[in-house]
Amino acid sequence: MTNDLTTASATASSARGAPAGRPAWRYIPAAAGVAYLAAWVTGLSVWPVNLALNATAAQEAASHAAHPAEAATQYLLAEGLAGLLLAVVLGSALLPRLRVRASRRLTASAAIFGTIAVAVSLTQCVLGVVLTVAAVDHHVGTSGDLFQLLNRLDGVKMFALAITAVSLAAVNSPRPVLPRWLRVTAVLLAVALAASGYAYLSLDNSLGWTAYVSGVLLLIWVTGTGIALIIRPPTGRAAPRPTRPRGWLASAPT
Repeated sequence: MTNDLTTASATASSARGAPAGRPAWRYIPAAAGVAYLAAWVTGLSVWPVNLALNATAAQEAASHAAHPAEAATQYLLAEGLAGLLLAVVLGSALLPRLRVRASRRLTASAAIFGTIAVAVSLTQCVLGVVLTVAAVDHHVGTSGDLFQLLNRLDGVKMFALAITAVSLAAVNSPRPVLPRWLRVTAVLLAVALAASGYAYLSLDNSLGWTAYVSGVLLLIWVTGTGIALIIRPPTGRAAPRPTRPRGWLASAPT
């Protein structure tokens, strides 16, 4: 009898202390979204120079050579780590939906262009470190060419992210992946990314300011998506709720 009461008491305590059906791995999308925000903010804050899109090779090389540690840190955080975290958030949103036939085309579109965005980001991380080394070694021409390539790749990534955001927002079977405010944010993000993507592809510095708008919206969208995924799972099932023990323990005071 004593053992039964001890077991029952432990069961009741466990039921009160931790919600059933919510293992720790379910919080990974939210953690990745918040970490994405932190990686970007940290990466941008360590870089002291804001170069023009059409900066000359000499200007760019001098800037990177003067701040090599800061430049490398920015590329590693804002392109490398952020790219991996973006893959976690998008994968968490899209992989469960690939089994749903009604929304498979939109899901596949978001997955393809999301993969392109992640691949470009990781490529930029590597090229950014190579660029920094070239600048430190006074290879001005190589450094300048890599700087232009990085900016144009940013444009490619922005267009890929715009298509990803719109495709994910349009997925609505068996129900929308994201809440309404994030779907609206995705549309605004796509418009802003189209403008900044054109600016970076064409190296048009007069439109460079649009990257500030699209950048803020991107951080809101990725972070919000990660958090939303733990509140409303993308499989169409409601999030599990805490359960109470059955029997006489159900009436026990909590």
